[in-house]
Amino acid sequence: MQTIVFEGQDRIVLQEKPIPSLDDGDVLIQVDLCGVCASDIAAINGEVTDYSPPVVLGHEIAGVIVESRHPEVRVDQKVTVNPLISCGACDYCRVDLDKYCSQIEGIGHDIDGGYADFLKFPKYGIDTGKLIVVPDSVSSENLMFLEPLGCCINAMRETILNESVAILGAGQIGLMFSQLATLRGLEVFLLEPDVYRRDFAHSLGVDRVFGITDNEVKELIEITGGGLDTVISATTNNQEAIDLAFQIVRRGGCINFFGLSAHDQDLTVNLEKLHFFGHKLMASWAFSRWSLSQARQMIVDQGIQLGPMLTTRFPIASGIEAISHVRHGGGIKTALVGGLALEN
Repeated sequence: MQTIVFEGQDRIVLQEKPIPSLDDGDVLIQVDLCGVCASDIAAINGEVTDYSPPVVLGHEIAGVIVESRHPEVRVDQKVTVNPLISCGACDYCRVDLDKYCSQIEGIGHDIDGGYADFLKFPKYGIDTGKLIVVPDSVSSENLMFLEPLGCCINAMRETILNESVAILGAGQIGLMFSQLATLRGLEVFLLEPDVYRRDFAHSLGVDRVFGITDNEVKELIEITGGGLDTVISATTNNQEAIDLAFQIVRRGGCINFFGLSAHDQDLTVNLEKLHFFGHKLMASWAFSRWSLSQARQMIVDQGIQLGPMLTTRFPIASGIEAISHVRHGGGIKTALVGGLALEN
């Protein structure tokens, strides 16, 4: 089979590998679609350090079981995965904080992932509830969004929300946050410098979409009577995004730096100003088993628009081109298509 392997900073290769063989309790997933995630791009760029190359990338997976050596999993089930494989028994795992488990291994981070025609999912992942089965009626185009949607749902639960929220960035994450916040009855403002992405947000029904010019930011602050109750950064947390978040949040408001940050990006805060402005600063990352369950139900119920955000598809053989497309800001969401799915 063909795979895309991350070998280190700026080193990705198309590599043929044998279809994985299974041990007792493992299953084999035929990958239909696998989303190209911003975290993969950040790893390739050398901005984040939580990957263990060489590894086949890809954790936003939609596929079908084609071989099972696990008694509780049958062939032809439509599945995705919880890509954080943890021990399932430590203090963190017991309270649904698997992402802090000291034994964690990530699909597409440490274990070969879904930028491939097939993915082996291990027995201990199944035994700890990390294989997610959905009805056949769920499309792969929606299913591949389950993991990032779970991340957004988790962040919404953690964030201090009142009446108004600004979302920075109109990529897939910002668009999911905008829809989730609207469903919560919040007053939503979406900020995005790119015209194409602003127009796309309008097409999904997001009404209040702003650029980030000085005049537009000033207008936003005036409209909201001094700023937003909450700001969620759904973009790379570089200095420009950090400064914008502090500029538009009201006194006493909350900023969630959800988006990725480069490993050498620091947040410098004047403590006296923080004290008197009363800002609540936080960060959310990844998901919980609870939030993935919520995401699964929302996808089954078709309670959120996801499929339209999949704007670009590439075959595995063109995976390096796909990654370049995403690195240069192309489209909204890009996915790799497994070889067998492409043939069908």
